[in-house]
Amino acid sequence: MRTFVARKNINWKFVKSKIQDDLKAAMKSGDKLRTMALRGVLSEMSRLEKDIRREPNDAEIIQIIKRERAKREETLVFARQAARQDLIEQNETEAKVLESYLPAMTSPDEVRAEIHAAIAAGASQMGPLMKALRDKFGASLDGKVASELAKEALAKK
Repeated sequence: MRTFVARKNINWKFVKSKIQDDLKAAMKSGDKLRTMALRGVLSEMSRLEKDIRREPNDAEIIQIIKRERAKREETLVFARQAARQDLIEQNETEAKVLESYLPAMTSPDEVRAEIHAAIAAGASQMGPLMKALRDKFGASLDGKVASELAKEALAKK
């Protein structure tokens, strides 16, 4: 099965139809884990459409996919604590499926370089530093990694 890696210049209405087509293909092939993950994303998209009464924009779709992936990762932590191999495999697979629809993440080296540049430009607190990173990298920024690197850099300062 083909995997889809989203990039910055993507038509996000295409992504929704791509997810729907992938869901149909997963249902036909009997891939239950992929089906569950894609159904979760589509149900969140339709819930959001009803809440805001319009098609979701690209930032909202990325946010939905990231939130769904985060749910899988959180469940994975608890499954590991309970030594539930079935849930570990299920959530790892679903997280990988959702990851394939997200933009390519910025490397930690790029984030670290931008943090040092922002600190050199005068950013001395976490809030303004994270805002500068989000403005620079957008959806391709992994907030958790950026936060850890920023705390580390500010502690050294």
